[in-house]
Amino acid sequence: MDPIRESFLQGFIRLSLWYVRNAVQAGDECLEDIVNRRVYIYRNTTFFDGKNHPSAGDVGPEWTDILTRLAEIYERRKDDPPQRFEAEGLAMLWPHLLMETVEDTKSRKRPYDCWTYDLREEGTLNLHISNVYRPRSPLSELRIPFAASLLRMVRGCRSRRPDVKDVRCSTWLNSMPRFQALFPTAWTKSMVIAPEINYTAGFWGQFIDRKGDFHLKNGELFRETGELPYPCSVCECRIDRLMSHIQKRFPKAVEFNKKRKKEQAH
Repeated sequence: MDPIRESFLQGFIRLSLWYVRNAVQAGDECLEDIVNRRVYIYRNTTFFDGKNHPSAGDVGPEWTDILTRLAEIYERRKDDPPQRFEAEGLAMLWPHLLMETVEDTKSRKRPYDCWTYDLREEGTLNLHISNVYRPRSPLSELRIPFAASLLRMVRGCRSRRPDVKDVRCSTWLNSMPRFQALFPTAWTKSMVIAPEINYTAGFWGQFIDRKGDFHLKNGELFRETGELPYPCSVCECRIDRLMSHIQKRFPKAVEFNKKRKKEQAH
């Protein structure tokens, strides 16, 4: 078992269960809805098939059984210190957690490194980010390749789909100045903070550090304040403005892509 992955799961699942307990006691939603819609637990289990998620409907009796057992643990431990619910819940979930890293950089080839996207019906390029550079950071050591791969992806999409006019991303990274610097000023000005937490990595990704381990500092801040250290927000801008901004702000990224293209040609 990968010790970093094990350490991440220990910290992350306990933090998620801490949030579940607090949210149930707040009384706005039942435990089942909170686990299905507010935390990033299901995608870390062997039940996740890469497509279906309980936030969108029933995913089978095995997951229903897990929710039932977790609710029983909560009822037994709701008046105890939160650590007891966390520990017992983690022990119940442990045999069903994925013990492999989320991103295997050796076996998964991605044309745009950390970046992927989907196209929305309204003609918007919707960005997704995952750190395939681990243990290095895309916002420090590998900032130039990170910017270069974003530029390649946007150019490629625009070439294939000239009808796509806008680019958008919903993530906690929008709160980070070094991430904001990749985009024109219109990006940050458009920021809309998400009103409530949901189950996506756009919210919960801030609890994974550059090594893939649990981000202890961010976890402690969440427990202390009850607020995410970095709120998730939606930002957007015109795709042409993004391409122009990267070319002007990151000339080394432009050169990186030119060199890469020459090397691939040989």
